[in-house]
Amino acid sequence: MVWLYLKTKPKIMKQIYLLIVLIVLNNTFTQAQQGTKERIKINSIALEGNLIGDSPERDVTVYLPPSYQSNPNKKFPVLYMLHGFTDSDSKWFGWEEHWINLQDVIEQSLEEGLSEEMIVVMPNAYNSFKGSMYASSATIGDWETFIAKELVAYIDSNYRTLPYVKSRGLAGHSMGGYGTIRLGMKYPEVFSSIYMLSPCCMDGEFDANKDVLDKVASITKVEELENTSFFEIAVLATSAAFASNPNNPPFFLDLPFKDGKIRQDIANKITASRTLSVIDQYIHNLKKLNAIGMDAGKQDKGISDATKRLHELLNAYQIPHEYESYQGDHLNRIAQRIRTKALPFFTKNLVFEKRTTTEIIEDGGTGKYPAIMTSEASLATHTLFRPENLDDFSKGNPLPVIAWGNGACFDSPWEHVNFLNEIASHGFLVVAIGTMPKTTEVRSKSEKLSDAIDWAIAQNNDPNSLYYQKIDTSNIAVSGMSCGGLQALEVASDPRIATLGVFNSGVLKNPGGGMPGMPQVTKEQLKNIHTPTLYLLGGPSDIAYENGMDDFNQIDHVPVFVGNLDVGHGGTYSQPHGGDFAKVALRWYQWLLKGDKKAGKIFKGKKPGLSNWDGWTVDKKRIQ
Repeated sequence: MVWLYLKTKPKIMKQIYLLIVLIVLNNTFTQAQQGTKERIKINSIALEGNLIGDSPERDVTVYLPPSYQSNPNKKFPVLYMLHGFTDSDSKWFGWEEHWINLQDVIEQSLEEGLSEEMIVVMPNAYNSFKGSMYASSATIGDWETFIAKELVAYIDSNYRTLPYVKSRGLAGHSMGGYGTIRLGMKYPEVFSSIYMLSPCCMDGEFDANKDVLDKVASITKVEELENTSFFEIAVLATSAAFASNPNNPPFFLDLPFKDGKIRQDIANKITASRTLSVIDQYIHNLKKLNAIGMDAGKQDKGISDATKRLHELLNAYQIPHEYESYQGDHLNRIAQRIRTKALPFFTKNLVFEKRTTTEIIEDGGTGKYPAIMTSEASLATHTLFRPENLDDFSKGNPLPVIAWGNGACFDSPWEHVNFLNEIASHGFLVVAIGTMPKTTEVRSKSEKLSDAIDWAIAQNNDPNSLYYQKIDTSNIAVSGMSCGGLQALEVASDPRIATLGVFNSGVLKNPGGGMPGMPQVTKEQLKNIHTPTLYLLGGPSDIAYENGMDDFNQIDHVPVFVGNLDVGHGGTYSQPHGGDFAKVALRWYQWLLKGDKKAGKIFKGKKPGLSNWDGWTVDKKRIQ
C-alpha cells in the first residue's frame, strides 16, 4: 500500500530520492574527513633520573590527518599541542573520560574548510604533581628538552613530516599556553609559529590563603598527591618545577612558605619564572618567530588581564601578533577557539608541502646543468634557481650559493628570472628573496639574505634534505640589483660571505633620500666589506651610476672591479638568458666561487678581457 501511494505521488518520491542522495553524500564526505589517532610511548633521556621518580617513558597521542593513509607520499606540517594542568593527552583525545575531543575538533575544522591537514601531537605531561609546567628541574626532569628536542626528533624520524621549523607549530591551553610561550621564546629554531589559549601563570606574586597553605604543609607522602585538591597540588607542582631541592625528600622541593609565612627567597624563584617577568630577555627570539597568536575569555579574569598585558608588551616591542579577548571563561569555548581560530592560524602561517612549485625558465638555461625555478617548503619566503638534477653534485663537486636581493627590494625575483636561472644552469644554487609570481607591493628586508645563507647551511647538514652534502658552504656570494644591491651591502660584514655583487646600485650620499623601505646604508659601511666585490652598472644613464662609481672610488681595502655597459638602470636581466650582465656575473662567480682561472681572465691584467667586449668600460683595484 505504501509503495502504491508513493508511486502516485512523484513529487514526494523526488524529494525522498534527493534526501537519500544528500544523506549518502554527507556520509561519504564525513568519512573522507576522518583521520586516525594512535597513542605511542617515547622513552626520554631528558626525563630520566627525575627525583620524584616519574617514569621517563611518556605517552604521546599522534593524530594523523585523513590523507595520511590515502596518500603515502605526502608529507605534513606538525602542530604540537600542550594540555593544561591536571589534564592529559588521553583526556583531550578521548582515550578516557574527557571534556574535549581534539580529533572531533580538528575534523570539524577540516570539514568546514577552516583549516588544512596537519599532524597534531600531544605529549602527556601529567606527572606526580598533575602537571609538569613544561619546565625543567631536577625534581620533575627536563621537560623543555624532552618536548623541543627529543619529541620533535622522534616525530620527524617516525612520521611523514615536513621536518623544518617553518612547518612546525606549538599551541596550548592554560598550563599548555604557558608552556607554549615558554618554549616558543626559547626555541625559535624549532617552532616557527605559536598560539596560546588562555595561558596561565604569566604574572603575579606568590599568594595563597591560610587554609591552602596549612593543607599543603600537611601533605607528607607521595601517595597523598593523587587525592590532593586543585589549589594544593598547584602549589606543589609550581614548587617542583621552579624551586627544586635534592636534599628535601620526599617531594624534593622547597615550598614558598613556612609556618604560615612567605619565604621570599623561594617565592622569588617562582615569580621569576612568570612569563611577564622573564620575557624581556627573549625579545630577540620572539622576533624570529614567524607568527604569534593568543586569546583569553573576558570572564577568565586573572588570565584575561595577563594575556592583555602580554599583548601590550609585544606591541611596545613592535612584535607582530594576533590577540583577541572574547566572551567566555577558562573552558567553555576552548573547542570552538581551536576549531575557528587556532587551527586556521596555523593553516595560514605554517608551510605546507603543496606550496612547493617548480617552473622551467628558458628551457633551463645555456649551462651544462639545465635549471629550474622552484620553491621549498622549508624556505617558503624565497625562490630557488638550481640545476634540476642534483645527482652530479656531491662533496667533490658541490653547489656554490648565491643569495640574491631584488630591485626595489621587491619581495619577488620576477624581474630577474632569466638572469638567475642562467647562472644556476652553470652549477650554482641561487636563493632569491621573495616568492613568485610578481609581487611589487611588498618590500623585503636585508635579513632575508642572511636567512638564505642560514637555510643553505642547514640543508647541507640535514641528512633528510635533498641538498644534503651537495652545497659548498665555504663559497657563498651575496648579490643584488638596485635596492637589492644595498641589501647586499648591508649584510656584507657576514664572515660566511666569499664575494659580493652590487649591480645597478651604490650607497646614496644621502641615505635617507631614497624610496620608502630602502636600507639606510652609509658610505662608512663600505669599510665592512671583506671580500672581492663586483660592481656592474648601466653607464651614465643609470640612476645608480654616480653612487656606484663613488663606492668604487672609496673602496680601497679589498679587490674591487667595476664594469659599465650603457644600458641604463634596468640592466640586461630580462634579456634572453640575462644578457651581458649574466655573462659577466657568471664569470665572476665561476672565478671567485669555483676557482675557474679562465673565467677570471676578463677581470685581470693591465687590460682586463671585459674591456674588449662591445660597449663595456671597466676599472679595478687590487686585482692583478
